[in-house]
Amino acid sequence: MAEISKSDSLSASASFMSQRWVMTSVMLGTGTVSINNSSFNPAIPQMMQDFRIAEAAVSWVIVIFLLTMSLSLLVTGFLSQRFGKRHVYLSALIIFMLSSIAGAFATHFETVLVIRAFQGFSSGLMIPLSLGIIFSVTPQEQRGTATGLWGAMIMLTLACGPMLGALILVWFNWHALFLLNVPLALFALTVGWLYLPKQSGSKNLKFDWLGFGLLAISIVSLLVSLSTIKQLQDLQQQSFWWLFGLSCFTALCFFTLSRKKVNSIIAWQLFQSRAFNYSLIISVVHTVSLFISLLLIPLLIQNTLQLSPIWTGLLLMSSALSTSLCSKRAGKFLDQHGAKQLICFGMVLTVIAFVGLGLVANISVILLIVCMFIHGLGFGLSYMPATTAGLNHLNDSEVTQGAAVNNLFRRLCAAVAVVMAALYLQIRTQYFLSSYELPMAQLYAIRELFFFCAGMTLLALPYAWKFPKQKQQKLHV
Repeated sequence: MAEISKSDSLSASASFMSQRWVMTSVMLGTGTVSINNSSFNPAIPQMMQDFRIAEAAVSWVIVIFLLTMSLSLLVTGFLSQRFGKRHVYLSALIIFMLSSIAGAFATHFETVLVIRAFQGFSSGLMIPLSLGIIFSVTPQEQRGTATGLWGAMIMLTLACGPMLGALILVWFNWHALFLLNVPLALFALTVGWLYLPKQSGSKNLKFDWLGFGLLAISIVSLLVSLSTIKQLQDLQQQSFWWLFGLSCFTALCFFTLSRKKVNSIIAWQLFQSRAFNYSLIISVVHTVSLFISLLLIPLLIQNTLQLSPIWTGLLLMSSALSTSLCSKRAGKFLDQHGAKQLICFGMVLTVIAFVGLGLVANISVILLIVCMFIHGLGFGLSYMPATTAGLNHLNDSEVTQGAAVNNLFRRLCAAVAVVMAALYLQIRTQYFLSSYELPMAQLYAIRELFFFCAGMTLLALPYAWKFPKQKQQKLHV
């Protein structure tokens, strides 16, 4: 008996170590993607100067990444089932690393766009696959802690990325930002090659080419149409309405033709889980409000309050750091006590933060930092736990597809919301200009959008309340 007990102990220890190395690989891989995106934004002005291009042209550095990432999210579920999570994840990581190396030697803007397209495509595969791999090696009662660590890594890289990118640009140029990804990606690839669990694929799967084509046209048309909107007058362009109409028409065709198909590009059976639907609603609301605040904070600090961009960085960093600090603890609480109380408390904090941002917008920048810190806490306590709780209600084979659908919906809704928020800001600023000077007019419009984010989060709170109180491991009983 003693020998059996010792053998079981050694086996459990080996399994724990393997799980830790798997977590290391996926955290570094997705951390590389996250730090690539957050550190690249400061390079936009330098690229405009080097390539002698205007804002509309350089915006495609971001748009092309989002486009290709959205398309790869559509095929992640199929590829992971056809070839296995390990092979697809490692292949995506190799593509990301090689494209980063190529980016360091790019001399033409068109080359940069192609490289960013490859980075976006591989990123769209890696992020949902990371969650799928984590779920495959982690017992259900420990998944909250594991995804909390994963989320903390992403938020930490988001917080440090802009400052790191700015420092690199001081000493070198934007080419060096591509090389920043290589050491992390290489280490993640080595660890992943050694420790990621092997999985056989299913050769009998058929790809939904019709569904992919319709949905791809819809997504590309939507994002391209949104990229043409820079001011209110742009809504009068026929090109915008043609593209937007094409997006709506193909999306309707996709829904009509694919909702009863067994091998649809989007697995509609995911939406039979109420918990997954609740988590999707909460995730979308959080992402939309986050992206709107990312639009408002720089305008508030630098245009309205006439302060240094450093204050913008401090506000955004305070939110990301507080999210990173509480993510692991939030995951442990989720494992021990379930999702309901945790998510509700986090969403209440988020509402308080947005109301505070609206009320103290022109009073004190220190109070703004406090509000952003509270926002980060609320985000960390509710966003990743809601996503984890929703995925916990799916079968293991559906987790990767569920994570991909979650990412796709969040990003598309955020893209639409940012454009709508920018237009609303312009309309309301013009309205207030009849009574106030420009800084005050913009301030009142910004306040309204902060209150809108608070109201939208408050409306999503009942969905958090519907999560059961009991521990995660009891959910399937």
